[in-house]
Amino acid sequence: MGFLKPKVITPPPPPPPPPEPDMAKATALAEEAVAGERRRRKGAGSTQVAGLTATQATTAKPTLLG
Repeated sequence: MGFLKPKVITPPPPPPPPPEPDMAKATALAEEAVAGERRRRKGAGSTQVAGLTATQATTAKPTLLG
């Protein structure tokens, strides 16, 4: 009497775990990217600014919120 038993659907098996990252290769690629970025920077306009300077704060476009 199979029609009286509930149908049991088994879930699919879990996916295999991802492979372990190669930290030595990742470190080498990151250092190469940083070195390439430093080589491309030229002049005072390419310096990294952490926040707004006085000239940027006063020349900002007004917004709808004030």
